[in-house]
Amino acid sequence: MKRDARLRRLSSEHHHALVLARELSRHGASLAPDGPVVLDLRGRFDRELEPHFRVEETILLPALRALGDHALAARIEADHSALRAHLAAAERGDAGHLGLFAERLVEHVRFEERELFPRCEAVLPGAVLDAVDGAGAPRAVLAGIFVGGASTRFGGRPKGLLGAPAGGTILDGLRGHLESLSIPWVLVGRRAEYAEVAAETLDDSPAGIGPLGGLLPLLRRAGDGHALAIACDMPFVSRELIARLAGAVTEAPAIAPRRNGRWEPMFARYDARRALPLAEGRAGSGRRSVQGLLDELGASELSLSTDEQRMLDDWDTPEDMERR
Repeated sequence: MKRDARLRRLSSEHHHALVLARELSRHGASLAPDGPVVLDLRGRFDRELEPHFRVEETILLPALRALGDHALAARIEADHSALRAHLAAAERGDAGHLGLFAERLVEHVRFEERELFPRCEAVLPGAVLDAVDGAGAPRAVLAGIFVGGASTRFGGRPKGLLGAPAGGTILDGLRGHLESLSIPWVLVGRRAEYAEVAAETLDDSPAGIGPLGGLLPLLRRAGDGHALAIACDMPFVSRELIARLAGAVTEAPAIAPRRNGRWEPMFARYDARRALPLAEGRAGSGRRSVQGLLDELGASELSLSTDEQRMLDDWDTPEDMERR
């Protein structure tokens, strides 16, 4: 089937969706809710399906409604809602929804290829299709785990190597979450205690200016993609929260949670290409505050539930370790 070039990326993304559906269907009810396939489903959904849905919901469907195709637009939105609901139920431990998710996803892909896309090609103005094409593919994500702090309140002990409540070290937990989401990661900041960790390490550049000195090389390393900045002293951060941050949809050049009226710059996502010039300018003029950088970037806020806010509690002092 020959497809308009401006819809080809969306069409090619359907192939990845069908691969995912086949994988879920093949394993079926044998999949454990806490197994690797199910755990990876949220990350894949946020990285692959959610951006696809958002392009349709923000560009294609409003244009179709403007032309009177209300039923077609409603059908697509109903599919999206059902898929999100099946995923949420599966994450709560109801394995039966994995099969329902796979079945609905296959039906949805076929409907879009046979009904939605041909209709879009037939009736939508070229400017709308151009907007779809200009929306671009999901951006690559590189995570940086910031380990370069002096840890003076811990007597110089590297906080990323502290034992975590769930077992292992805090660093073990963070890298495990990232690897399960297929997000590449690097260490930011160089300390001898991390020499045995098999990971690329970025030196602060320039050194001696606090977190901004680590963020700059991370933004440069991320290139045209997104950079996730994650502090090494947050032992309660979940895989799902990282997936939310990595997959959040925003037009702003940065997104981060806020707590007590302040940004969380070390649990934030930055559009590297757009954030780097401003970050370099601030470093060069002595404005080292990453809070100020997020303000100047016009960052979006990642809304958090009360439980998610608690996940960002960090260990600044030995007393913090005794509180939970």
